[in-house]
Amino acid sequence: MEYQNLGRTGLKISRLVFGGLHLGETLAQDQAADVFRAAWESGVNTFYTADTYGDGTAEEALGRLVRPRRQDSVLIIKAGYRVGTPATPVSGQERAATHGDGPLDHARLWRQGVSPNSRGLSRQHLTRALDASLTRLGTDYIDVYSAHFWDYETPIEETLDTLDGFVKAGKVRYLGASQTAPWQLYRALWASDKHGLNRYECVQTRVNLLERTALEDHLPAAKAAGVSLLAHQSLAGGLLTGVFTSVSDKPGGLGSLQRYTDMYWNESTFRFLDRLAAIAHAHDRTVGELAQAWVLAQQPVTALLIGPNTPEELAPQVAAAERNLTVEERAAIDTLLHEPG
Repeated sequence: MEYQNLGRTGLKISRLVFGGLHLGETLAQDQAADVFRAAWESGVNTFYTADTYGDGTAEEALGRLVRPRRQDSVLIIKAGYRVGTPATPVSGQERAATHGDGPLDHARLWRQGVSPNSRGLSRQHLTRALDASLTRLGTDYIDVYSAHFWDYETPIEETLDTLDGFVKAGKVRYLGASQTAPWQLYRALWASDKHGLNRYECVQTRVNLLERTALEDHLPAAKAAGVSLLAHQSLAGGLLTGVFTSVSDKPGGLGSLQRYTDMYWNESTFRFLDRLAAIAHAHDRTVGELAQAWVLAQQPVTALLIGPNTPEELAPQVAAAERNLTVEERAAIDTLLHEPG
């Protein structure tokens, strides 16, 4: 396993970061322990989740896994969303507001039992969120505390000053961001520099062979700023694993996979996957391994955020991290990406 520095810091993180939503939901503790053990033995030292995943149960599960190895592990925790019920229909409006589609209707939310201060990146919410996360994780510090989204209702200076205070108090070591557009990243970096505050050292962004817009915006922006990029959805929700080989393979009970099938499930995607599978076969790779190796080869991608359910699912992801993309593989994929669909 390779390790790289987080942003402009000396913190070493593994090129695979294990964790996610399913730790507190679909993955039982004994199953999670099996995958965690396999990841650790493969050299993975970095783990992540968010306070809102499973209404906090993901943090509790991750805390139990990491606790015996806490001094040698790196925890990345995202915060900002509301933890607790009701989850719907509030969540739809929250997602829309998060992506800049208008402010939240706090009066309506209040009538549903939701406080206007139960989410966001204000000092009020973040202070309570951090203390709650530390309790659930069973630790006295978080290595990388990350803003889960861009809060249009809170001045970035307030958010950064609050996060800077966490670092100075010893409760947090480094800062990061997620769901942040390039202009938002630079707005935050400018504010940190102007006010002498700790800055975001990493940003989480979706990057995969089917969704490559980040190559034109997020990646160049992060590289120029010396910020690490943590790539998520590198397998497009499982569509790039090679398990599904035709449009008729669409499974039932999709759950969280639904968002990816809505975006990608078409004949063009599967023609692309057929050609990708041929490249993988020619280079003695699985489709998923090749797809993730390609993401890791993009600069400044420092690590992949992964959520395997079994050690068997983890194995090709470890192979992608340990076996760098060759010149021949890169050339073959570049040719594929420039072919008409």
